[in-house]
Amino acid sequence: MATSALATPPRATVAASTLFSAALGHLNIRLPLHHDEACCGTLVDADGNMVFVVDVNRERPDAEVRDIAELLMLAINVHAGFMPEIANG
Repeated sequence: MATSALATPPRATVAASTLFSAALGHLNIRLPLHHDEACCGTLVDADGNMVFVVDVNRERPDAEVRDIAELLMLAINVHAGFMPEIANG
């Protein structure tokens, strides 16, 4: 490696959420993700395309699968910059 490469000026930093969203975009996954209530444990993208299924072998109770799916959905969406929706109630 040439030492001149080390002498380049620092680049502007890019937010991790931007990189994460871009990487998912390259995989044709549009955020935010949603839990498909009709198929317990299934997360779909903003276009309704399946992204992944939690507990595909149905080894856990539905309530537990739903909680896991929604926690993963929350983690992915928040990391990508999508804040959770507040339920009116």
